[in-house]
Amino acid sequence: MKQLFILFVIGFAIGTAQTDSLSWKQYARIGGVNAEKTAGGFGYYRLNRKTDNTFRDLRLFGYGLQKDSFIYIRYKSSDKYISRPQFYRYTVTSYRKNTRAGVKLQYHFNQGFGYFINEYKNGLLNLEIGHAFDMSDYLNEERKTSYVKTGVFWDHNTTRFSTKLEVEHFQQISEIHVSNLTRNQYLFEVIFPIKNGLSININYELEDYLGQSQANVSSFSIALDWQGNLKWDR
Repeated sequence: MKQLFILFVIGFAIGTAQTDSLSWKQYARIGGVNAEKTAGGFGYYRLNRKTDNTFRDLRLFGYGLQKDSFIYIRYKSSDKYISRPQFYRYTVTSYRKNTRAGVKLQYHFNQGFGYFINEYKNGLLNLEIGHAFDMSDYLNEERKTSYVKTGVFWDHNTTRFSTKLEVEHFQQISEIHVSNLTRNQYLFEVIFPIKNGLSININYELEDYLGQSQANVSSFSIALDWQGNLKWDR
């Protein structure tokens, strides 16, 4: 995990140098989760900063389901092209461990380009396309699995609640050694604000593998959310 720590320190340092504000938002979430009829609890923490031209986002997530567990760490950064602000470039790095899906410690990286299809008063619709790869057993495996990655992301706010929909497709382009890891990943989230930064979060996620040898994984969760500002002095 030493490489992970170094990566995030570098990412935070570069993000601080390139953005015009040191103001970050932080989010915390705790609640219950049900995955394939097995119940458990989970925790989530997120740091996020957006300016007119940059986006930095760190997410830490984990849940326990009786004898199974899931841990996920992800860092994403993106920058708009100044001359064409409807386009942006992005990179995503993540580590995860999912005993239920048989994933020991997976390292995943993807990078590419994005396009803001529609930025409107109450929401945002954007598209991404890029190249991705992962190593399913990061500590013991040197073989990489490569993909073409596409994704559509839609955030929408109303006076009473907010929604988030994410649909991503990973088309395997490298040789299939053990199993076909081509997959679709879906996330649907509804947030009902309460007061003082508190809200109720309802979340559904599905990882749908198109190959027959890999098990699909889905989860449904209900949680209490909190968000606030986090600042560092220069």
